[in-house]
Amino acid sequence: MTPLAEKEFMSFVSRFLTSRWGPIFTGLVVGILAPVLVKLGNPSNMGVCVVCFSRDIAGALGLHHAGVVQYIRPEIIGFVLGSLVAALIFREFKPRTGSAPLVLFLLGMFAVFGALVFLGCPWRAYLRRAGGDWNAVFGILGLIAGIGIGIVFLRTGFSLGRNHPAPKALGWVMPAIM
Repeated sequence: MTPLAEKEFMSFVSRFLTSRWGPIFTGLVVGILAPVLVKLGNPSNMGVCVVCFSRDIAGALGLHHAGVVQYIRPEIIGFVLGSLVAALIFREFKPRTGSAPLVLFLLGMFAVFGALVFLGCPWRAYLRRAGGDWNAVFGILGLIAGIGIGIVFLRTGFSLGRNHPAPKALGWVMPAIM
């Protein structure tokens, strides 16, 4: 692909994904992919759930001992390596680091707790609701409440500061682990 054609293609992809149709298309792809993965053997209560899959990988690595959820999930490996390949192909591999890593870690930890304990993962909650589980409604309501609280914080000026460029080697850590 010539540099000009590559630039035009990237421009098209960027415009499409940020248009009204980009999120609709992405939602359709995931909406079709999740039940297909369930049909192919993924647990019916999650289909595609990054938090649940991360929990399964933690179990497979011996970080917990709940036998049912100890499995190296190929989906997570695919997400990480696919993202790496896309970033390299489109020359977007630019590792960045946050300005408040401890706060980011704690917020992420609470988000994971919410997703696992209270069905706060949107994919899992909606898939469970689609499967007839009315308990998922509480997870969806909790998700909406959490988003509302986050919006209040953002509107009152909460910020963790800017991201900063990081060494290229830092960007290779997670793909190397995979």
